[in-house]
Amino acid sequence: MKKYFKWLTESNRPKHILVGFFIGLTLGVVAAFVAATSAEMKDWLWNGKRGGTFGWIKGNGFDWLDFIATMIGGIAGALFRYLVLWHVHLMK
Repeated sequence: MKKYFKWLTESNRPKHILVGFFIGLTLGVVAAFVAATSAEMKDWLWNGKRGGTFGWIKGNGFDWLDFIATMIGGIAGALFRYLVLWHVHLMK
């Protein structure tokens, strides 16, 4: 089981999940998708360096694992919000 979840502890992916959760909680899944895509495109285009070499020229690809980590958090946050709102609706 450890080998399946090892990718979650690499790099700064726990931060991606946390930020995705809060974006999903407050703004929804679509906003989490936009945030994940724009963050990875920024990293891909600029190679993580301010004014540095373009990542797409050097062949550094779009980091799909960071994107997936952000979307996992975004989906979890949105589900939490929807469940809370559904519960509040049932209490009326």
